[in-house]
Formats: sequence, C-alpha cells, structure tokens
Amino acid sequence: MKSILESCRPRPDILKGTFNPEIFTASLSQVMESYRGGGGVAHNLYTDAAQFFREATFPTEGLRMILGEVFGRLSGDSGFPAVHRMETAFGGGKTHALISLCHLGFRGKELVAESKGIISEDLLPNPGQTKVVGIAGEELPIHKPHGAELIPYTLWGEMAYQIGGVDLYEMLKGDVTSHAAPGKHFLDSALSGRKTLIMIDELAQYATRLQAAHSDGGEQLAAFLMALLGYARVHSNVAVVLTLASERDAFAGQTERIKKMISKVRGEEVSEDEALGTAQTAHASIHSVVARDASTVIPVRAEELSRVLAKRLFDQIDPQAASETAESYMEMYQK
Repeated sequence: MKSILESCRPRPDILKGTFNPEIFTASLSQVMESYRGGGGVAHNLYTDAAQFFREATFPTEGLRMILGEVFGRLSGDSGFPAVHRMETAFGGGKTHALISLCHLGFRGKELVAESKGIISEDLLPNPGQTKVVGIAGEELPIHKPHGAELIPYTLWGEMAYQIGGVDLYEMLKGDVTSHAAPGKHFLDSALSGRKTLIMIDELAQYATRLQAAHSDGGEQLAAFLMALLGYARVHSNVAVVLTLASERDAFAGQTERIKKMISKVRGEEVSEDEALGTAQTAHASIHSVVARDASTVIPVRAEELSRVLAKRLFDQIDPQAASETAESYMEMYQK
C-alpha cells in the first residue's frame, strides 16, 4: 500500500504549516462588493472566479441542480422553478452555492471552462446580461443610517439600488424608504424587462432584526416576499434564491446570540424569552410564505461532505490508494 504522501498531496500551505482556515470563510457580500468595484475588498479564493471554481468547488448534486434550474429559468424556460430555498445548517454549502450563482450571473459564458461539469454551457448567460442582486440579511441596516451617503435600509430599497443604482432608487424613493411593503408598481418598475437573479442570504436574521425594530416588521416582510415570489412565478426573467433555515436549525443553541442581536437593535437589554419570542414571530411570518412558493434544495448532502473537504484541502488524491487505505482501516477496526 502506498504511503499517505504518495497517494495524496495536501495543499502546500498545509505541508508548510502556514495554512489559514480563514481562506475558506465564504462571504456573499464581499464577492458582490468586488463586482461593484468596492475599494478595499481583499481578493481571495472566493472573489477570484477562476480560482474559486478550480480550487474550492466540488460539483455536488445539489449545486448542479440549483445552478441548472436557476439559469434554466433565466434563459426563459418557465418549466424550471422560479423560487429556490436552501435549507441547511451552518457549513452546509449554502453561501458557497450563492457565490457560484453570483459569479455565473455576472460573468456567464466567460466562465465556460471553469464551470465545466457543474452547469451546461448552453444555460450560461452572456456577460452583463443578468442583473444580479445579492443581499446579506445579517448586514442590511433596518434603521436609516446617519450621514449623506446613500445606504439603503429596507430590503426592497437594497434590491432597487443593486438593480438600477441611484437613479432607480430615487425614482422609487417613496417605496424604498418606507417600512411598509411595496406592491406591484414597485416590482414592475424594478424588474420589468430585466433578466434578474435575486439572492437573499440569512433571511431569518434580517426578519428577526426587523421585527425587533418595528412591531409589524415580520408582517411587512412577509407581505413583500409574497408579492415578490408571486411576481417571479409568472415572469420567467426573474429567479429568486433564499436561504432560510428550519426553525430547529435557526434557533438551536442560538439563544444568547439572538438575545444580543435584538438587544443591539432595540438599544436596551431584553430577556432570553423576549428575544426568542421575537425571533419565532419573525420566522413564522416568513416561513409559511417561503415554504409555499419555494423549491427546497440541499446544496451539500452528508455523504458528500468528505469529498467537498478533500477538494479544499488536497491538491491531489489517488482514488485507488484512498480505497485501499479505507479498507485497511476497516480491517483494523474489525480486528
């Protein structure tokens, strides 16, 4: 049997002892900012599309499915679902899938070689053909920020700003600066005639903070989502991807974090019971809307995790040697 180093080759930084696990900390907002020309963005494994697909992307069944269905929808095929919901616990590949959608949405056919084996070339759009909206729910303000700089502070305001910049934001100012959910006029103005990919990450976190800041926040968010998802269903030029954990995953072991988050929003200390009550109210208000309209996707299944980690940690693996090594361990365990 080959030695470990003969059968597989770890990344050079692992062998040298200089490996920094933070290179695998995915951030949708960082990738979006790099495409918007944001100054000071540190380019890394995730912002470099070629390196991202080459070194960090394993084509799981869930990833191939969501990429194929989203870009199939945006190509005009209404037979594909309009709305996808990724329901995973932390580390389940949801942000990685969003970043894959982001790169392919912005650059499309420029990444044919890099995305080979993950998505059909025929489904990739031309570069610049798709409006890409990527919103990190945990970062979006829920109060009007101070200062003269234009910083959207509603979900629909951020959406309009990413689609049409300052011009569209100002045109829809009455809608985008109100905490009341906008209706059909807003959606027609923002989306009509535009091929648009809308991604909203950490929806539950945003809903919880919004509910903490405004007594009807969850209700207004649910109303907007209902209108947006309904619009997407009947317009094949719009695809929506949301990440929303199940209630069990959303609150499991998160009581203290939720308490701190809500206390910060309100500017006063709240009890654990009050914090959880607010979070559960917000989650319930949006969960039923999303569950009704969305097709659920699991980006990485449990049986695929080892192969995902292998892709990220090793430059080379000999499958036959790996199988022989596994059999040797099984024999040892049996003895």
